[in-house]
Amino acid sequence: MDNELIYTLIRDLTRIFAAIMLFKYTIFLLTAPFHQVKESVRRYKIVKNRKQEFEPLVSLIIPAWNEEVGIINTVKSVISNTYPNIEIIVVNDGSTDTTHDIVTQFVKNFKRRKRNDKKKIVYHSKKNEGKGVALNHAIERTKGEIIITMDADSIADQFMVERIVGYFEDPSIDAAVGNVKVAGEFGFINLLQRLEYLFGFYHKQAHSLLGAEYIYGGACAAFRKETVFDKIGLFDTSSITEDIEMSMRTRANGHNAVYADDALCYTEGASTIMGLIKQRTRWKRGRFEAFGRYKKLFLSTKMHHNKWMTWFILPFALLAEIQLLFEPIGVTLLLIYSYITGDYSSLLLGALFMGIMYLVVGLMTEKAKNWWIVPLAPFTWMIFYILVWVEYMALLKSIASLIRAEGLTWQRWQRKGISTSSNSNGAKI
Repeated sequence: MDNELIYTLIRDLTRIFAAIMLFKYTIFLLTAPFHQVKESVRRYKIVKNRKQEFEPLVSLIIPAWNEEVGIINTVKSVISNTYPNIEIIVVNDGSTDTTHDIVTQFVKNFKRRKRNDKKKIVYHSKKNEGKGVALNHAIERTKGEIIITMDADSIADQFMVERIVGYFEDPSIDAAVGNVKVAGEFGFINLLQRLEYLFGFYHKQAHSLLGAEYIYGGACAAFRKETVFDKIGLFDTSSITEDIEMSMRTRANGHNAVYADDALCYTEGASTIMGLIKQRTRWKRGRFEAFGRYKKLFLSTKMHHNKWMTWFILPFALLAEIQLLFEPIGVTLLLIYSYITGDYSSLLLGALFMGIMYLVVGLMTEKAKNWWIVPLAPFTWMIFYILVWVEYMALLKSIASLIRAEGLTWQRWQRKGISTSSNSNGAKI
């Protein structure tokens, strides 16, 4: 087989995979904008039929392990939320830094100057047993109808709780995932994650429109306690990503979930490439474990399973991981092929499609507040090629860790904290 034939084969295989993904992303681009229409109609019906104010007790849980850098800002952001009927539960899972001291002092000061409202803070300190155990420790002691989980390195927008709770006024909704954005010090790695999150959460609009949302990340997720935890149990402490496992479990049991795109939460992204790889390795391994555990969801014909999810979203998610095994090398060889032959048609088509995605996502999300990404399209779309390599390395590491059956640990990297200045709660974005 001569070199020309090899290049042609690689080019054609790359184009086939690209065509499959292009189909998926085209569907998402076309359907996602209608998510707002669907939610507007749903809210109109709720308001029209409302007989009394919907203000259930909310239990917002913040599990923490060695979070001295940012946990007080996290708690403050929840306290300053507009929603009044809330209990904030901080669970210190055996931190070895000063987390216990600073949270204890903060709670003491809060109770001393407590205002005449319904908000309160509950603090628990326990031995280190993992994030899942910390979450369950809190859930077993909560009184709220709605339970919200939030990471200790995140900042809640001042309307986050109020808006995410609003979705539960619809009795058919069992879970909701908020709109998470990357904040922190601006730089190349930070910009990469900001763009990735914007595109990723735009796709959640399509998932939600189709009734197929299946991942509610721990940074900002909400559950109806009576229909979720009281019926199907608490978080699985044996899972490396307890949030993904719970997400898949709720869908396997026929629960309904929605993407709350107006409920904003800011999180601290990884600050280094190695930190990013470590984070994605954990996510991928957790997703593979959940996919394996709930494999019967794939192509399921059961009435209580959403067909868009079982026949389209989940199969394409698995296909994307398979594609990833070949994509970095395939794209690299395609670049070499284009340079040697002078045929840049595939690269130009890819750049054109990415430009369209920048335009749509920038202008069709959050009332065009993300317009700033549009001028970046000609200069930054190639940075996603770096993200492909990050995801590729994470995929290989996750497969290796599954084979070695490595144990669970809290996610760790050097925290810098989210700076304060730009958003309503001070998250610098």
